[in-house]
Amino acid sequence: MVQSKVQKLVYKMMQKNEEPVRFSITLSKVDNVRLEKLAELTGRSKSAFCSELISAALDEAEEMFDAPDSDVTPELPSADEYVAAFSAIQEKLTDGNRAMLSAHYQAPDYTMTTPELAKAAGYENYGGANLQYARLGKMIASYLNWPLPKRTNGLLLPTGMIVRWTEEDVWYCTLHPQVVKALEIVGLVEKK
Repeated sequence: MVQSKVQKLVYKMMQKNEEPVRFSITLSKVDNVRLEKLAELTGRSKSAFCSELISAALDEAEEMFDAPDSDVTPELPSADEYVAAFSAIQEKLTDGNRAMLSAHYQAPDYTMTTPELAKAAGYENYGGANLQYARLGKMIASYLNWPLPKRTNGLLLPTGMIVRWTEEDVWYCTLHPQVVKALEIVGLVEKK
């Protein structure tokens, strides 16, 4: 059986004796009882268990946006549909979105790694870039009422609305041709 990150965390915590971290959280009575029972089962303080649990849950949530999948070949909107979407959401684009799209457009073959995209947008690591493209992908899909691409395991891949992922020595993402054309038409990038 494949273990989730939360299951692995509980096992790891049962094997280690780490210092608890203090923080404040408000839970419903039912969730508080559940948390106390789980903490007791692991032999940890409630606050230490909760802190690790939140960290593991955040990691899993980020993976929903971060982890690429090279086997995904989604059906995508046309360039005209991307033009309509980019035109409609243009005001919602962050400086980071614009910097990433511009750098990505200027890259050879419209291909970059996520650390390169993160650097172009001034983010500390690739997670920020992935989350920004995921946010952008969700905005486009929402505007067009288009289903988000899915990974082979069935989880959503919002970044798939913007890029195609390939893995060589590292993960590379390439702007979809429709996205490139739309960026040019809407004027979000300086044409090459």
